[in-house]
Amino acid sequence: MIEVNVKKEAGFLESFANLLGSEVKNGILKIPKNKGVGYLRGFRLANSIDMIVSVYEINDSILAKRFGNQNTLNKVLFSYNNIFPDLNSKIKSASNDLPTIQVLKGKLNFETFYPAKTKFKSIFIGIDTGSLLSFLDLNNDNEIFRNLIDGEQTILFEELVSPKIQEVALEILESDIPDSLSVFYFKIKAEELICLTLKELFKRGHSKVHALNENDVHKIYQVRDQVLSELHTSPVLKDFANSIGMSESKFKRLFKQIFGDSFFSYYQKFRIREAARLLKENKMTVSEVGYSLGFSNLSHFAKVFEEHYAIKPKSFQKRQVN
Repeated sequence: MIEVNVKKEAGFLESFANLLGSEVKNGILKIPKNKGVGYLRGFRLANSIDMIVSVYEINDSILAKRFGNQNTLNKVLFSYNNIFPDLNSKIKSASNDLPTIQVLKGKLNFETFYPAKTKFKSIFIGIDTGSLLSFLDLNNDNEIFRNLIDGEQTILFEELVSPKIQEVALEILESDIPDSLSVFYFKIKAEELICLTLKELFKRGHSKVHALNENDVHKIYQVRDQVLSELHTSPVLKDFANSIGMSESKFKRLFKQIFGDSFFSYYQKFRIREAARLLKENKMTVSEVGYSLGFSNLSHFAKVFEEHYAIKPKSFQKRQVN
């Protein structure tokens, strides 16, 4: 197992290269053939934006540890994870399996285990709060914006990767730009990703942002992962809150703050997404799909599905076949 300790983003590629017995050349770390395949590419853009593009697979398992410090209060981190998953694959439960964006600021410590042969397709961007402020309206009264720029507390938001964000990420990964224009191009694309992400975050409105601690975040993700691994079972909020020793009100507040959605609505979104995947496969009838995901009333299943996809499940399945 490879243990990667990240105390600051600057110098990460060099540290990772040392662990692999390799080196960074022209900002690119190629994974040695005896260790895996792929590459990591680092950028320093306009002296205020760092970006790392990762497309690789390691033969060994990886334990990644990130340690927050005082300097992390002056930088906002955007982590675009698993941005090109197999859209037809079964929804997995682990945090590092989902196509998500994590926006982090503060001293939060993270520890994530990646099994051997995990495929990394991600983009990481770090930007100084002062530079982020210069891009935006000084009079913005959005609570999330204020906490990203001026807040002294640790915050974490997670969003699902939208099709537009996926499109921009693909442009970064598949760019064919001459070296003389690369810094210019990638700076524009990094800023575009940040802009699109903030657009999604700002849709959350003016909800108060509460301070987070490492233990609470770990518990919330623990519940989230368990819920997504049991989509056929309707979750009971009270039971999950009790299982992690947290009051219902605190659990609801922190869950919605991190994921931007209520506990049950978040579960329902993934439940119906899994139903759509099964219908696309066309190996099960609409009834079988509904029952397999815990719907005892097929009329209710059809109604909920239509609310999410604007089409009834039977029509959706027929359209996939045609």
